[in-house]
Amino acid sequence: MIRGFTFERALSWPFTAPHVATFPWVFGLAYALVFMTLIGVTGLLGASDFIAWIEALEAADGNNDPDLALAVFFSGLLKLLPWAALLGLASWAVWAMFETASQRRYVFGQAFSLGFGADELRMMAVGFLWSLLGTVLLAVPILLIMGSAFAVMFAGSTGLSEDEVAQQILGPMLAAFGVMFLIFPVYVFFATRLAPCFALTVRERKIRFFDAWNVSRGRFWPILGAYVILSICGGMLGQVIAGIAQLLLVPTMVSFNATNQNTDQIAAVLTSPGFLVPLAFYLFIVLFVQGVLQHAVGGPAAFAVRHDPRGGVEEENQIEAFN
Repeated sequence: MIRGFTFERALSWPFTAPHVATFPWVFGLAYALVFMTLIGVTGLLGASDFIAWIEALEAADGNNDPDLALAVFFSGLLKLLPWAALLGLASWAVWAMFETASQRRYVFGQAFSLGFGADELRMMAVGFLWSLLGTVLLAVPILLIMGSAFAVMFAGSTGLSEDEVAQQILGPMLAAFGVMFLIFPVYVFFATRLAPCFALTVRERKIRFFDAWNVSRGRFWPILGAYVILSICGGMLGQVIAGIAQLLLVPTMVSFNATNQNTDQIAAVLTSPGFLVPLAFYLFIVLFVQGVLQHAVGGPAAFAVRHDPRGGVEEENQIEAFN
């Protein structure tokens, strides 16, 4: 194994890389503010369609016509899909901006900065390939689970009893979970071996996905172990922090549930400072923790790129210093 790369150094890299005193906190703060702005703008733009959907559902429910209510539900949902697609596309681009900034710190030791250019476009492409990997490897169990759900719906429509429906659906559900149990370790293996693709793309300024396989050769367990430790410890701490912040939403939700469920009153509560301020604070805390955790878990794989067996960043810096 190339000198300099160890499990201990990979695990500690998020806490020993340059700018450790400022980068994670600035990263989390910017991550929360940018995503809150994105969600808020999208929500404002699509608010009228959402309110119209609620009003149409109330009107359809008053007619006691299940078919009409179902038609209104899906027609309104279709009108909201463009806003969901816009939010998804914008979130993809914003994620690429932050992931690129994160990898620049780990690979080159740069301070935090956000931008959108060729590096971020390449990161979007690599992120798409990463998502495609998960979709392909996990598609079979997902399809089985969806097939089981449709089977339940079909069985229910034929007048079968609940016990008969349960018997028919038990087999496909067990098969789905069994297949997922077998496929998930395969996904973990490929995801770990290809994890350096993000840092490698930033380092070489080219789209590098399958080439990350060469970087992680012989380093599977150190990368996976460090990632698991960081994600579990960070996730547990994040859950505790989010749980504490969620307590602030309890009075708000109690007040919301106490209102009469008509469109005007719902809209008034949802736009009141008493609802928006606690919700914004909770969302900020959750996104801040999510941003810091996203940055931290990317450290081990990026550290492997710094010690690429074919020539890493630290080795190149040593050569330049010697020259």
